[in-house]
Amino acid sequence: MARVAAADALPNGVAELVLGRAASARRELAAGLLALRVAAVAGSRDAVDLFATFRARPQAPVDSISLALDLDAWSGDNYVMLPGACYAGNRFESRFIGYPPLLTEPADIGPHVPPIVTDIPRLNLHQGPSRLEIAAADLATPAVAVFLPSEKLGLILLVDPATSVGRTGLSIGESDDRRQASIAASTPFLREGHRSEGAAGPRERPIQPKPGTSLTLRARLHAFDCEEIGQLTERLFALRKTLTGATSRAHTLPFSAAFAAHEARVNARFVSKEGFLALGARGSAYAIWQTGWCGGFGQTLPLLAAGGKQSRARALQTVAFVVAGGQAASGFFHGVSDGKSWYDDGFTAPLPAAPSEAWPPRAPPYHHPRWHLVRRSADALALLVKQLALLDRQAATAPPSRVDEPPGPVDPAWARSARLCADALARLWGRHRQFGQFVDVESGELIVGGSSSAGMAPAALAQAAAYFKEPRYLQIAEESALHYFERFVQAGLTCGGPGDALQCPDSESAAALLESFVTLYEATRDLVWIARARSAAHLLASWVISYDAPPAARGCPPPGGIRAAGAVFTDAQSRTGAPGYVLSSGAALFRLYRATGDVAWLELLRDTAHNLAQYLPLADAAGRPASVGARESGVCSRADSSDWLVDNGSVVPAAGLYDAIALLTYTELPSVYAQTDAGFVFAFDHLEARVKERLGGRLVVALRNPTATEATVRLYAESAADAALPLPPDAVLTAPTAVLPPGGTVEVAMPPLTARR
Repeated sequence: MARVAAADALPNGVAELVLGRAASARRELAAGLLALRVAAVAGSRDAVDLFATFRARPQAPVDSISLALDLDAWSGDNYVMLPGACYAGNRFESRFIGYPPLLTEPADIGPHVPPIVTDIPRLNLHQGPSRLEIAAADLATPAVAVFLPSEKLGLILLVDPATSVGRTGLSIGESDDRRQASIAASTPFLREGHRSEGAAGPRERPIQPKPGTSLTLRARLHAFDCEEIGQLTERLFALRKTLTGATSRAHTLPFSAAFAAHEARVNARFVSKEGFLALGARGSAYAIWQTGWCGGFGQTLPLLAAGGKQSRARALQTVAFVVAGGQAASGFFHGVSDGKSWYDDGFTAPLPAAPSEAWPPRAPPYHHPRWHLVRRSADALALLVKQLALLDRQAATAPPSRVDEPPGPVDPAWARSARLCADALARLWGRHRQFGQFVDVESGELIVGGSSSAGMAPAALAQAAAYFKEPRYLQIAEESALHYFERFVQAGLTCGGPGDALQCPDSESAAALLESFVTLYEATRDLVWIARARSAAHLLASWVISYDAPPAARGCPPPGGIRAAGAVFTDAQSRTGAPGYVLSSGAALFRLYRATGDVAWLELLRDTAHNLAQYLPLADAAGRPASVGARESGVCSRADSSDWLVDNGSVVPAAGLYDAIALLTYTELPSVYAQTDAGFVFAFDHLEARVKERLGGRLVVALRNPTATEATVRLYAESAADAALPLPPDAVLTAPTAVLPPGGTVEVAMPPLTARR
């Protein structure tokens, strides 16, 4: 059905046109011609393109045009996704609390209370009117995906995020009895006054098309047999770029130069008196130190792995600072420190100053000084055990003459600290068969249950099992990971990862679960974890921005040069793109490719990794174009990450989290990957790579550096048989390197003719 609104020229203000069995329909109106057309999609048997057009007569005003899909066999049990904003219809209890939100009512708190979200767009959990709407440009992929279990049917409606007259909007409305629904796209889009946690301010100013304007709205509908939600997310992953097209990949700054810039940024924040690396400008405790979630050990791990002598020494001091005073008697780590005192997740540390126009307003003071976000300790344990294993390997392999080794032996207290944390998670699982979201940091008792917030816990426990040779940890890792898969991933939802969004759907716990499933495959070699990892990766991909801002031909060049593709929406509350995965490099996608051979995982990862450097300020990367001032215009995509990188009074330290994501990425991904027997080469870095010659188990690869900066590139090569095995420790770190001058080309053998360094 097509609808056009032209209040001054149509009876009742709205005219409708229904497409019957014919491929097109037209309706002459006093205000102009309304047309609706359907066309087959080449190469697809289950998709059609839909075009709604209104050609207004001269001087005839037009408000908007919409294209609607009316469904008569509807149910409130149907699964609805708008990528990056709405999962399972967002049919949850909601509370408007202000920022940062925290549950306060006794009835909302407990181990088995269903998820509660902030005031985000959602379908109604209760009786009565039910409708949500959102700008297509506020989504990771401009689409609606629906699974109808009673019909075993999947529907995916893809739209252009913007048209020549303004942004496109997507809406879903349900009848009061939930037996009917309408899914609609419209342009120009005007949000009808809903002001949620992620809204950008007050009611938007309407964009009024000029009289006589011709409006065209395009959508592509896929309807296909679908047995489960996992098949829907898999299909969405395959289709997410088909309408908006391929994204650009501009080579600007090599990984090696970007790593050096981030290393310098982190070192500039060293607090010499207390001896640790701060996360931000130290305007509040939240920008000084946070354990897990917002940075923390995510900075120290890559600096220990690949940093200079000063960086490694400071990373060791930072770990010592946290282990010495940052762990409660329960074994869980405290969340926040100002360098002198430790605070937890009741937001008892003074909050950062917020801009006067900030929305939502500040929440009232809380009185939960002992609340602990379990995800923090899960993240911290995973990163701490990795650092312990790394330091053990460095000590075992470093020659005595090496002058840049970290000073002094590793304190045995660090291993005791890691074991205490692993035991705390194990006890929590043993008592409640879940990790929940919040616990009492001193007693370890569960306060708020549910959610997949601690999705990194299975990976952390599996790593602890290997390091401490403790099979009990691995058993709990498998049990808890299966629980997460069955309760959340199979339901098409992960939630509760961030500590400042209640239990809103989020990407952070999806990324953590992907890491956990891949880690369990590597620990057990059971292929069932690869199948589960694929499902988690499909769900995670729905949070990754799949397109750049609308091109200049539509009146909107990418703002400030920012290319949105690859940025990751953190959660349904904020709906802005972080530069990468919080808190990881996304290297689990690389390891998933090695186990499956599916290049799509490498391409998804490259979208994020390759675009990280564009967010570095000009002063951090001389010669790069500045990314300052990138903002949304009336017809542009909102999905550029620049807003997220501006400190705005949130409890998330943008600078430190960005540094951690980037440092982890540049440490854990090779510049160039090759499978020698397949003749396959893939470049993550800012360079061009092509196979020039195949020589009996080796490839000669031509590498070109198109940037203005010298590049030191890591080259990781293996056979298909090697790729079927877990990635060896330090495989990427110890891969051979090549130096490419600015604008230069070199030829390298992969693997090299000499022994690997």
